[in-house]
Amino acid sequence: MVSLGLPLARVADRLPAGVEVAAVNGPTSVVVAGDPAGLDTLVTAYEEQGVRVRRIPVDYASHSSHVESIEAELAELLGSVKPQPAVVPFLSTVENRWLEGPELDAGYWYRNLRQTVRFADAVETLAAAEYRAFVEVSAHPVLAHGIVEALEAASVRDAAVTGTLRRDEGGWDRVLLSAAALHVRGVEVDWSASYAGAGTLPASELPTYPFQHRHYWLESVPVTTTPAGDSPMATETEPDTVVEEAPGAVLARRLAEADPGERPAVLVEVIRTEVAAVLGHEDTGEIGADAVFFDIGFVSLTAVELRNRLQNVTGLELPALLAFDQPTPERLAGHLLSLLDETGADGTAPGDTGAAETGAAETVPAEQRTEGK
Repeated sequence: MVSLGLPLARVADRLPAGVEVAAVNGPTSVVVAGDPAGLDTLVTAYEEQGVRVRRIPVDYASHSSHVESIEAELAELLGSVKPQPAVVPFLSTVENRWLEGPELDAGYWYRNLRQTVRFADAVETLAAAEYRAFVEVSAHPVLAHGIVEALEAASVRDAAVTGTLRRDEGGWDRVLLSAAALHVRGVEVDWSASYAGAGTLPASELPTYPFQHRHYWLESVPVTTTPAGDSPMATETEPDTVVEEAPGAVLARRLAEADPGERPAVLVEVIRTEVAAVLGHEDTGEIGADAVFFDIGFVSLTAVELRNRLQNVTGLELPALLAFDQPTPERLAGHLLSLLDETGADGTAPGDTGAAETGAAETVPAEQRTEGK
């Protein structure tokens, strides 16, 4: 099996004999399966064209006509399956519709293994039903970028996407971090299981003593608290305000203050900082300018996290596959600099007189900031 970073329309017409579409995971994420010789031909051709292509370490051609040879064997092995009504709503990626449960007999599971996985269609169906939290329950997330791409194709940009575990991170701490990623996006999480039987209770207030003198606030979230009397936009009815600058404003100032020849280095350092944060490093020491993201610990999910952080830093709309297409901080910096030059260094179109270009800031009441916008 082989994963291709192309739309289905561009893949379907160029498949060698014996190779079929196995799964459509996103608008530019397709998996094919079939004869080894045909897959070799496909991989060589796309690699020469610079297309993102990756072999999947599976030694059987699932979701293709090759499965038909074991239909009778599967029917016998699964004949005793007696499906019950579903307790949790079940949307099938085989049929892209809600199933009640009794449909999941031996015949269904054969079709599940034989037919093309319509994962992107299922995500779009869920998005249309206003689902906004997507969790890939697996030992290692591989579908996050496909989910994000499918959501963006459906004009959904406010969804939370995460996994459960990651490769070499299979403990309870990783589960809690994944749950926290949902919590900070507004998803209600039942935390009781994390301290059940521990004889402890959640703290109503956090201690104020600075146990470790380390600065964890991120430059990518430029927020300043301003007393009412000092704020030019303050009124008698607003005792305190939080001045929140437009996305990209801080970076725009840094680029404007830098010499033209230093601008790429500024962006490389910004990217290294965000990469370190995504990977959980305390500093950028382990992140070289030429480090390949997927060689230093990136997975599908962290690639999406980096894209999200860089959108906030730059104010640009960036694709979910950004880290795949621009695989090092150096290359990514060059790409972002080109985009910023096209739109104006602060992310607005040249000549635009909007708030970001003039340096204006959005003022939000402090209580709204505390509760989350």
